[in-house]
Amino acid sequence: MMVLSERQKRILEIVVRKYMDDGEPVSSGYVASQLGTEVSSATVRNEMAELGEMGYLQQPHVSAGRVPTVLAYHAYVSAFLVEAARRRMFTGPIDLPLQYENLPRLLDSVAGAVSNKTKKVSFVLSPASDLVTLRHVSLVPFSDTTLMLVLITDRENVEGYKLMKPPGSSDEELVGVNAILSRELRGKTLEEDIHILRYGNILPQDLALRYGNLVDSVTELMEAELRKGERQIFVRGIEQMLSELPDDQVGAFSSLSTFLKREEVVAPYLDSLSHRGEISLFIGDENPREELKNFSLVSVTYSFDHNQRGLLGVVGPIRMNYVRAITVLESFAGYLGRVSGNA
Repeated sequence: MMVLSERQKRILEIVVRKYMDDGEPVSSGYVASQLGTEVSSATVRNEMAELGEMGYLQQPHVSAGRVPTVLAYHAYVSAFLVEAARRRMFTGPIDLPLQYENLPRLLDSVAGAVSNKTKKVSFVLSPASDLVTLRHVSLVPFSDTTLMLVLITDRENVEGYKLMKPPGSSDEELVGVNAILSRELRGKTLEEDIHILRYGNILPQDLALRYGNLVDSVTELMEAELRKGERQIFVRGIEQMLSELPDDQVGAFSSLSTFLKREEVVAPYLDSLSHRGEISLFIGDENPREELKNFSLVSVTYSFDHNQRGLLGVVGPIRMNYVRAITVLESFAGYLGRVSGNA
């Protein structure tokens, strides 16, 4: 790839910014007016023609101005990221609290806030479920012969399981067992709790003899809970973006919105993006998914408790303001890190 001169970079920046603003081909006269007295109009025309030959600009019609290509967008975004890293620009204000009741509500509120700020479809992929934290565990009498195991996690999952009550057990013993389970397991991840129950010998010997089989059942149920827990996806802004699209894009957007609602398909795809790097940008046909090829997707990773990694991003028109999108996403990624104490 040919190296751009500083003047070509400046011209490219002007064209991309103008086209993102109004969607109309950009004339050499407009570019020259933005450059002031630096260069003549003839020089600008020559530079834009060369940028076209290099693959950065294209001309829809012979008499029209020029529009940026996918290559131009990537060059523009790359230049912005270099400058942003140097100046530490990702520090936008976030109008959300630094405490949260549970993870689903937090991530849904972030998805809504990102959509409001970008006016695009936003999505948030929760961290991997193997690090779900147990907030409550207890064995509650259900009948003379059965107990109810109650599990509550930080994903707002509340599960109840019926278990056989150990023969000869008393209410006093059950109170003691619950106190031990709460002390040893609450606030840890399910993965940690399973290990503790299997190898920790947390019950005194007299209780272990009577409740050993019950503890094994609790362990198996936690393992089942861990296996069935999948990453959650929170999508906002579909209706808002649909109302702002031109008529010729409504059909393509209908396919996109259907795709975004199929969590069993979207989750693996977004999970693959979370392993690519801090920032991912797919413009038009670059998108691996057919449903996204008429749009652009920008995503950033975020870190949560225990260095869990999630993903948040936006989907919008190909000529959307990528700098604005990345700035908003990075700001909210930083917010999630602060909320979880991981920043």
